[in-house]
Formats: sequence, structure tokens, C-alpha cells
Amino acid sequence: MYSRVIRSQGGSQALKDCLASLLALEAIRPSREIYIISPWISNAEIITDHHSKFANLFPFITSKKITLADILLTFAWRGSTVRLICNPSQKSTSEFLGLLGGKVEHKVLSDNHEKGMVTDNFYLHGSMNFTYSGIYINGECVRITTEQPDISSALISVRARWEESVGL
Repeated sequence: MYSRVIRSQGGSQALKDCLASLLALEAIRPSREIYIISPWISNAEIITDHHSKFANLFPFITSKKITLADILLTFAWRGSTVRLICNPSQKSTSEFLGLLGGKVEHKVLSDNHEKGMVTDNFYLHGSMNFTYSGIYINGECVRITTEQPDISSALISVRARWEESVGL
């Protein structure tokens, strides 16, 4: 069992590395369901793959920069149901949704300020939007856990949030 809090000020290598590791591990053992709840979301680079170490995990990606859209599309291709709760009125969020080509479900939740990612394997939550600024620039605080009771509770909660959200 594992739980960790990461505080970043002006971006944190620990936050970037942890996010990259979690998503790479998710690619190895994909969840049935993956939820991201983030009012703002953009196509931030998650993994820099200078030596093609991640080529087998993300077989359709030819760039050395593996982005959030690349990763979510790979999860969907591997059979995961990927769902986003976001605010598409934000330009970066709308552009991001366009990159997903309808392969990832998304809904809107009015006045939402909650942020996190829930899979069968981990639960990440805190102040970070899934944007370049959230990952690389802003001071953020996130908690990551692989403790099954926390994940189960978060899945129940995010499924309820999904049901109360409005489809686009």
C-alpha cells in the first residue's frame, strides 16, 4: 500500500516524474475505467522519451514528447473507458477535446472546482488542473494513493459526479 503527498512550487520534478510513472504503469495494466475531473485540461507533455523506452507502452506515438492526449487515446485503444469531467468553454480544454476525436467521453459539471484522476490502480487528487501550468508551473499540492479502500471510495464518488454531469 502506498500514499504520498507532493507539494510543488513553480513546478516539481517529483510531481512530473510521479505522474509519468503512474500513467506508464497504467499503460502496462490498463484499468476498466479511467476518470479525470479537471475544470481546465490541456495537451501537456507528460513523458519525454528521448531513448524510445516507452515505445512498447505507447505503440502509435512516434514523437519523443508523449502528451496527455496520446496517453488517453492509448488507454481507450487498449479497451479502457476514459471519461473526462471538464469545462469545454476554456479554449485549451476545447482544443484538447478536439484532439481526442470522440474516442474519450466527456461531460460538463457546472461550477466544478474538483480535480483528480481515478483508475482501478490509483487515485490522484488535489489542487492541480491537468494543464501545462498545473503540472509544470503552478504551486500545487496533490495526494496520490494506491490504497484500495481510497480508490474504491473515489471511484464511487467520481461515478456519481459523472452521472450528475451534463453530456455535450
